[in-house]
Amino acid sequence: MRYVKPPLALLRRLIDRQTSSSDIALDVYCAPNVLLREFFWARLWMLTLLIRRLSRPEGACLDFGGGSGIFMPTLANGFRSVDLIDLNTVQAEQMREAYQLDNVRITRANIKDFDFGSGAFDAIVAADVLEHFEDLSFPIERIRHWLDAKGTLFTSLPSENLAYRLLRIVFGKQKPHDHYHAAWQVERFLTEHGFRKVSGIYHPLFLPLFPLFRISAWQKV
Repeated sequence: MRYVKPPLALLRRLIDRQTSSSDIALDVYCAPNVLLREFFWARLWMLTLLIRRLSRPEGACLDFGGGSGIFMPTLANGFRSVDLIDLNTVQAEQMREAYQLDNVRITRANIKDFDFGSGAFDAIVAADVLEHFEDLSFPIERIRHWLDAKGTLFTSLPSENLAYRLLRIVFGKQKPHDHYHAAWQVERFLTEHGFRKVSGIYHPLFLPLFPLFRISAWQKV
C-alpha cells in the first residue's frame, strides 16, 4: 500500500470554511504552519505503515467516519475496494473525483440508519473518529458487525495527555466540544467489548514516550 499525500493546492480547493473546526479538519493538513501540518500528516503515514503490515491487498476496507476523504487515496491503492461512510461526504466525493478512484464507494448516512451487512469488510479504519461518540456502544457494535471474523480494525486516537493539551495551546487550537474520550478510554472500551489489541505504535516517537496519538490494530476476540 502506497502512502498518498494529496497536494496542498488540491486540499485548499476542497476546504469548506463553513465546516472547518478548531481541531482535526481538512484545513489542518494545509495549515500555513509547516510543523503543525506535517505533525498531522505523520499520523496518516504511521497508520499506513501499520495497515500495510497487517492487511491483505485483495481485501475490502471501510473508512469509518472518513470525513473529507483525506486518507482515501492511500486506502484505495491498498485494497481491492474501499467504502467510506460519514454524515458529510461533500469533500470526500470531490477527493474521489480528483483522484479518479474507481474502487471507492461513498455513503452519506448515519451509521444508525445504514447497514453494510455482517462481515462485509476485511479491514475497518477509524482514524480519529471514535472519540467523537459520547456513547461508544453503538459504533463499536456496528464495527464488530461489519468486520469479518478474521478482519482487523485500525484506530488512531488522541491521547489528550498533558503534552497534547500543551500543543493545542501552542498552535492556538481548542478542544472540540465533542471530544468525549481520550485514547486510553476508547481502547479500554474496545478491550471490554470483544476486541483484542494485536499491534500498536505511538505518534510521534513510535514508543509510548509522551504519545500524542495511539495508532493501534485490533481483532475480534
